[in-house]
Amino acid sequence: LNMSQYIFILGNNPELSQAEIISVLPQAKTLSKDREFLVLENDEMDTKELMDKLGGTVKIGKVLGREINESQILEIASSLPSDKRFNFGFSFYRMKPVNPGLRIKKILKEKNVRSRLVVSREPVLSSVIVTKEKCHDFLVLPGYFGLTAAVQDFKDYGLKDFGRPASDPYSGMLPPKVAKMMINLLGLDLKEKTLLDPFCGSGTVLAEAIILGSKKVIGLDISAKAVSDAKENIAWTLKTFALNTQVRIEQSDVKNLSQKAERIDAIVTEPYLGPAIRGGEDISAIRKELVKLYLSAFKEFSLVLNPNGRIVVVFPEWHLENTAKLDIFPEIEKMGLKRLDQGDLMYHREKQKVWRQITIWQYV
Repeated sequence: LNMSQYIFILGNNPELSQAEIISVLPQAKTLSKDREFLVLENDEMDTKELMDKLGGTVKIGKVLGREINESQILEIASSLPSDKRFNFGFSFYRMKPVNPGLRIKKILKEKNVRSRLVVSREPVLSSVIVTKEKCHDFLVLPGYFGLTAAVQDFKDYGLKDFGRPASDPYSGMLPPKVAKMMINLLGLDLKEKTLLDPFCGSGTVLAEAIILGSKKVIGLDISAKAVSDAKENIAWTLKTFALNTQVRIEQSDVKNLSQKAERIDAIVTEPYLGPAIRGGEDISAIRKELVKLYLSAFKEFSLVLNPNGRIVVVFPEWHLENTAKLDIFPEIEKMGLKRLDQGDLMYHREKQKVWRQITIWQYV
């Protein structure tokens, strides 16, 4: 088999990004692991296709060697058509920048190869710079030297974030990247599966599931506005991405799920996480209300899931004076659900008071 080594540059929530990659590539061998990157050995892959599938990876590179190799860089530059300029730069991860760019530029000039050294204020070139500058981005990390082969498509996420016809910023929208990561964490091939989001909001999880190839999606929500927004957004998704998936979206309370839903292979959802928190509130009443909501939701999930069906669900974790959680995992396990994650899959932005803990469950 043709094996290659790949560098994955991780997003802002590295444990989550790593778990997603390993879920999508369970057969890959881990060579090196860090908060900023993951190096894997795997069969030859289409990096662009893989990048489109992943939500938490910023760049994917191919390993060229163990350390910066100037002759390899010169070879790549010389292999370009003579009318093309060689735009190149370096991204240093966990390494002190030692940039040989000017020396390489000088050698290329002597060889009559036009080149431009792309630099940034940061030790790394962002995916935006790499894309806009059409730049050969050489990755330098402890023990590895590689070349970026694919970067996150920021335009695509911009389109999904701001191009959709209906959005409700007040109800704490789940970012499309996180929805995609959650679907990937199922570790299931969705092409023959039915996926349900019983708190579908404006349809972010449903849209990502459709784009990732789910055969059938079902969205339910207690709010009439959410259902109307989701229908509008899913129609837009099917048209924009030229896809054809069976879709059912309707208004329903999660408490009635087992009366409404057929048997399901996968549930991916973010329930209501409580009101926006500024900082000084007493959250005990909110916690109490959410414990009730989550326990009744999980009871219904256990009634509609197929054997070995999986659930990926967000739990709130409050970061105020002290950290507070729902603490209901033992009760959920009594319902015949086994927890598969290790408990450190968090998604949060800086200064956020309510973090998202992403959990994975299997019906046994």
